[in-house]
Amino acid sequence: MINVIGKLITSFILGYLFIKWFPGEKLLNSPEFIVELVLNPVPFFASMMSLMVGLMVQGNLLKFEFDVILKLSRGKLHKGLVVIPFHIVIIYLLSCLGMWQTMIFSFLSFFYGIISIDFRRQGGHNA
Repeated sequence: MINVIGKLITSFILGYLFIKWFPGEKLLNSPEFIVELVLNPVPFFASMMSLMVGLMVQGNLLKFEFDVILKLSRGKLHKGLVVIPFHIVIIYLLSCLGMWQTMIFSFLSFFYGIISIDFRRQGGHNA
C-alpha cells in the first residue's frame, strides 16, 4: 500500500511539473507556439519527460485501480479501494492548475492503463 501512495504522490508531482513547464498555456496560435519551442526547448523537453514518466506511473496506478474494481465486482472487498477517491482528488487538483494539460495527461494515462491490463492472467473472458 505504501507503493501505491508513493505512486499517487509521484503522479501529482509529475502532472504538476508537466503543467508548469509546458510552454503552450499562454500562446494561442501555432506560429508563436512553434517559435517558443525552437527558441526555448529546455522547458518543453523537461515537460515531455515528466509527461512520459507520469504516464507510466499514473497508468500503473490505474491498472491497480482496475484490478481492485474487478475484485470488488467478484464480491471481494479490497483495501486498495481507498486509493480511488484520492486519485480523483489529485486529478481535480491538477485540473484546477491547467485544464487541458490535465485532460491530455489523464486520457493518455487511461489508455496506457487499459492497454497494460492482462485480462487472461486476471481471469477475464476466455482465460
